[in-house]
Amino acid sequence: MIVKKRKLRMEGCQPVTVNTVKHKGFLVTINELLSDSNTVLDVGCGVGETLGKFCCPIKVGVDAHRPYLENTKLGETFLKINFRAEGLRELFLPKSIDSVTLIDVIEHFEKEVAWDVLCQVEEIAAKRVIIFTPRGFFRQLDVDHYNLGGESFQRHRSGWEVEDFQKLGYNILIFSKFHDHSNKAFLEVYGKNAEPVDALLAWKDC
Repeated sequence: MIVKKRKLRMEGCQPVTVNTVKHKGFLVTINELLSDSNTVLDVGCGVGETLGKFCCPIKVGVDAHRPYLENTKLGETFLKINFRAEGLRELFLPKSIDSVTLIDVIEHFEKEVAWDVLCQVEEIAAKRVIIFTPRGFFRQLDVDHYNLGGESFQRHRSGWEVEDFQKLGYNILIFSKFHDHSNKAFLEVYGKNAEPVDALLAWKDC
């Protein structure tokens, strides 16, 4: 696939914050960031498990794998769109959604593709883009724990560091040792005696 390169907005001198916490309550922080949003678009929403926990009146979920959307968690109500993240600009006008989230998604793209997806969601978001991803390259097997045939979508193809988001003007909260043996995907690849892996929560006002 040919990726059309677009220029991401480099923030230059705009100050950003980088902080570290030692708990796993990332959803609390995300909901704080969504508190002024009426609409949220969750890219790569899967079965909607995380999207369902967002405190936002209007929720839209996009996922490339249709069976995930057809098997959303009981009681989760949101607008479901079966579409690839690489073409979001074809569906959404600029500034048409208050906040856009990518929760454990960006690492599933090759880096060049991910830059373009980021460019698109920054155009779509009227208020904020929110990203949650492992820190560094987190190896993950082609295993679909939902047993819905999405193995190829589960593979990790890129790793992300603080500097990647910092240079684009994102604020970063490092969740120290977030991924450990309690994470099934972590356990399968690294084993029970491996050192935990940090996670990054990055956000940017648009």
